[in-house]
Amino acid sequence: MSQNLVIANKDNLVVYVFGGIDLTLATDIQVQFGSESYSLISDPLIVIVTSATELSLNLSATAEVGKVFSTVTYFDGASVLGTDVTSRELGNSDQIVVAIGTQLIIEDGSVVANANSWVTDAEYKAFAKLKGYSIPATQPDREANLANAYDFINFTYEQQLQGWRVTPQTQTGCMPRTNIFAYGVLVANDSIPQDFKNAQMLASFSINDGVDTNAVKDTADLAGFSVGQNAYSESYQTGSSTPTLAQMPAVSKVLKPYTNAGLNGGGLYRENMGYLG
Repeated sequence: MSQNLVIANKDNLVVYVFGGIDLTLATDIQVQFGSESYSLISDPLIVIVTSATELSLNLSATAEVGKVFSTVTYFDGASVLGTDVTSRELGNSDQIVVAIGTQLIIEDGSVVANANSWVTDAEYKAFAKLKGYSIPATQPDREANLANAYDFINFTYEQQLQGWRVTPQTQTGCMPRTNIFAYGVLVANDSIPQDFKNAQMLASFSINDGVDTNAVKDTADLAGFSVGQNAYSESYQTGSSTPTLAQMPAVSKVLKPYTNAGLNGGGLYRENMGYLG
């Protein structure tokens, strides 16, 4: 069953289809939607029986956000205490009930407290469409990928970047930044370059494809590397181990101009090959 996507302050009817029960015989139907409670008796404009098997829930005024689970309790003459009929719903409740409201707090360069993304869901969808990437169908899942990508870039790349955070005590990410140059120009310390937004979205695509950004140590530390004609090789320290980091060459290339390596004239660094460790 396809998802019901609920947008606050719009006319939204989440539809439940039940089997093995006649909803028209109910004396009351109570629905728990996240922290919100509705009933057929008290909220007849919200809980609506449209047929013997179909129940609609009007969520135009919901305050819930993200992926929301619900339970449905049925009352009739033979069940005065109520019967939980959630399991009789023919779809999967986590697929059919999704209240939409952004969970992202966007860092726009002004040092936004508790920010978890540089990119909005709308920007992500437009970029994915332009580039031909597949992304999750629901806003909560897309935003989870973006938030994880934001963390990945901050944890992985900040030590390689030029400059320093504008307000370390407040900002959650590596941008905005003071004293950072790219393409021969000083980057304004109240801005988020499009390259960082693109890097976050590229990382999000990789996360959606299954890249593990929380891998464990299982291989030896790098001792050195060399580049020959059309070849790249590494040597490792005996008896050591390093994190098995997710390798995202596209992200590394996008952010290269903002790194110390980029500032130093583009000399050969391990990041040139897409490695992050």
